[in-house]
Amino acid sequence: MALTDITRAQIEMLDLVPDSPLIAVDADEVLVYFMRHFRDFSAEKSWRLNPGAGRLDQALTHIEDGSIADMATGLGLIDAFFQAEVHNQIAIDWAASSLKEASLSAQIVVLTNLPHAARDGRIANLGGHGIPYPVVTNTGGKGFALAELATRVDGPVLFIDDSAAQIESAAKEAPHVRRMQLIGCDYAAPALPRTDAAETLALDWGEGQRWIKRVLG
Repeated sequence: MALTDITRAQIEMLDLVPDSPLIAVDADEVLVYFMRHFRDFSAEKSWRLNPGAGRLDQALTHIEDGSIADMATGLGLIDAFFQAEVHNQIAIDWAASSLKEASLSAQIVVLTNLPHAARDGRIANLGGHGIPYPVVTNTGGKGFALAELATRVDGPVLFIDDSAAQIESAAKEAPHVRRMQLIGCDYAAPALPRTDAAETLALDWGEGQRWIKRVLG
């Protein structure tokens, strides 16, 4: 899936410094907790989350009748979650301070997959956690958005995401972008697949911060 017009417009509105490094960082499970919060939200709606199922249409079981949610139901729950709870997501330890230090030598953009209508809520939530960087909302693989971002800077571009699929999308569509898989949620970490398309894997922001320093010198 190529860039949507909405994502492209958000990228075009960014005030990027051409000769400065750029860090594009995901939000859910990297800056804020998602899966354990979504687990509790789903339970309130009578769905039990199995984080190890691998696919959304296999991960939700109805608490009362044992039926498995189809993809439409799962996506509907996620949309409902972001509509109701994006303002309440809790920050992952050391994310804000690590990005604040990184911002001394690089510009930062949050590249996040969530409904475009939830963008303002995400901006407000992250800002309240001391993460006041521009937010670009995306649909599908992030590689196209990264490739577009990379055309706007001459310095190195770094990409940080918890999703193996998104790291692989970056490797395919923007192979020159440096890639780290960072899974900041201890609940999600055992369930999320790893990928060799990442230069390194980090399970907390201490490791993540050290990688950023090595790459940026």
